[in-house]
Amino acid sequence: MNSIPRIALAPIIVLAFGIGDTSKVVTSWIVVVFLVFFNTFEGARSIDEGFVNAARLLGASEWQITRTVVIPSTMAWVFASLTPAISFALIGVIVGEFIGAERGIGRLIIESEARAEASGMMVAVIVLMLVGVALSALIWRLQAYLLRWQQHNLAE
Repeated sequence: MNSIPRIALAPIIVLAFGIGDTSKVVTSWIVVVFLVFFNTFEGARSIDEGFVNAARLLGASEWQITRTVVIPSTMAWVFASLTPAISFALIGVIVGEFIGAERGIGRLIIESEARAEASGMMVAVIVLMLVGVALSALIWRLQAYLLRWQQHNLAE
């Protein structure tokens, strides 16, 4: 499933979910899910077995091991995938709007192109850039808060 070019699925998604917001959300989700999933999966596989064994030695249940060892260890991997996921999600939304939408920035780009208005296209691109920067800053702040126990987050 990961080898399928997910943007190529956008017309099928628009056909299945219509030209509303649902198709945009589904397109973005499909574009991003594999990126975040495989990164999180790799993070869970890379947990130091010594930490898990130490927790078991101290009498931790499986739920306690998951909550105190597995989740904190994989959070860094999750956040490592969320920053590029923002860009890919925006790409998914825009492609969904290119294929078929009643409104949105992608629709504005397509309409500006049809009228040969470079200014409309540039405004849409700048708005997309600002949204991406704002979402990335939000992710960075959330990461600094949730992973404040990590060494590189202590200085911030």
